[in-house]
Amino acid sequence: MPEQTQPQPTSQQVKVPHPPHRNDPGKRRFREEPEVSVQDSYRLNTIRVTLPGRATVDVTPAPEGQASVDPSTILGAESPVWIVSGCNAYGRLSTPEDQAATTAVLYERLEQRGWAWHPAVLMAPGREWVETGALVMGPSQDEIVAKALYHGQEAVLLWDKYGVSTIPTGLADDVVAGPPVPVMTSAASLGCPMRFGADDVCKRQGGPFGSRAIAVCASWENHRALLVSALGCTVCEGGVVDGNGRPISIVSAFVPSRRGGWQSGPPLSSEALDSSGGDDD
Repeated sequence: MPEQTQPQPTSQQVKVPHPPHRNDPGKRRFREEPEVSVQDSYRLNTIRVTLPGRATVDVTPAPEGQASVDPSTILGAESPVWIVSGCNAYGRLSTPEDQAATTAVLYERLEQRGWAWHPAVLMAPGREWVETGALVMGPSQDEIVAKALYHGQEAVLLWDKYGVSTIPTGLADDVVAGPPVPVMTSAASLGCPMRFGADDVCKRQGGPFGSRAIAVCASWENHRALLVSALGCTVCEGGVVDGNGRPISIVSAFVPSRRGGWQSGPPLSSEALDSSGGDDD
């Protein structure tokens, strides 16, 4: 399999798209807008594919002028192949539990159809958002688009010898068909997901004192948990960092997506707080 080495930023850490602080007077409490358009998010995203008994592979946009890697070189199957997300169904705000549930349903339906598939993760280059989904082989374009639309997806990605192309499902007006983006492949770095895979422990933001510092700390931990769940971590496996325990959120949280950052939801129930060990402040 032809692989290219991608430099991994050992000193950099993922910039968390924190939600607006709930106590800021006169400010909107909705999530911040993304830095790139939804259309560009499909062109720029990294696709991570896990193959049984083989290396986990990252598929990323290739440097300008470089030929694209054909998926057959890593899959041993003829192109085209499809990448479909199981997250953010119908553009709704979603909790981590929602994301896990809709992805599980996608996997069940793929099994029922008898299509060959492998788990996949789609993510922004800066890991501001992450989606779990699948790389699928076998269906026609009409079949996979219908399946993606059934699961509330705005687009599927087509990977062939020309690159990765965006195929809209018609669910969103701002997602349209785009030309193929040539891609390269590389072995995925499976270290700390908050350090872009480096073998280095991440550093938590925020602190244990003051409502704003606690809120920053809680949303940072939420983002870390989201990345660990999707990408894993061979450094600490999602354990406690900084030796100071974990902050407890007293409100629910909607995950970031191609359409914006974290957003605070309604207060958690007493039962939910009791089960997490939390206490209202």
